[in-house]
Amino acid sequence: MFISATDRVRSEIEARIVNGTMPPGASLDESQLSELFSVSRTPVREALLQLATLGFVRIIPRSGIFVVPLSARELASLFEVLAQMESLAAKLVIHRINEEQINMLRKVHAGGKAAAQSGDVEAFIEYNKAFHEALYYVCSNSFLVEQILHVRKRINPYRTRKADYAKHLLEAWSEHDELLDAILSKDEATAMSLASRHVLKSGNDVAELGGAMGGHAVFDTEYSGMPRMSIELPRVPSRRHAA
Repeated sequence: MFISATDRVRSEIEARIVNGTMPPGASLDESQLSELFSVSRTPVREALLQLATLGFVRIIPRSGIFVVPLSARELASLFEVLAQMESLAAKLVIHRINEEQINMLRKVHAGGKAAAQSGDVEAFIEYNKAFHEALYYVCSNSFLVEQILHVRKRINPYRTRKADYAKHLLEAWSEHDELLDAILSKDEATAMSLASRHVLKSGNDVAELGGAMGGHAVFDTEYSGMPRMSIELPRVPSRRHAA
């Protein structure tokens, strides 16, 4: 339940940015948002200010309000940070997991194998989400999980197409399998390395191309997965031009 109209509007806009309904580079209009959410412009304005603080939107005086498009370099930086946080989460899981949680993780992981083998992308996406959320729950560090989820929200709009994602289902499941084995074997170094490598591999295309060009990753509203460089999205006006 939302505490205020501002909270509701912020949550609604954030969800649309994360799922791609409001794509990177999109212009946001206070009046249209006010009408969309059936509120006055005040909670819309307050919600946009909060989203700007979180890095989801950019407010440029005399130019407008835009969903922030991330450059390849920025995406690569986010993946580097995420890799380190996922690595730490894996370490904490090793030290905090109990027998009940071990059984829960095994059950979640086993459910993803059939989806990977059959090429069921939708089912695998649900499994992937459940597997990572199970690890976050077991690591028992709410601040760390909050930061991980925030970074994942920032990178979520940059997606791969279904055909490309489907090719990597078994590979992704196998990486999870190795990670789970390392966790259950209490092999801290291997688990941390595998967790980090799993994330960095997802952002590999952006990391490779980010240093060569200042463009933006292709935006695809259909499927989540590994970002890849393709075309440049509409640019938000620079602060220099807006001054």
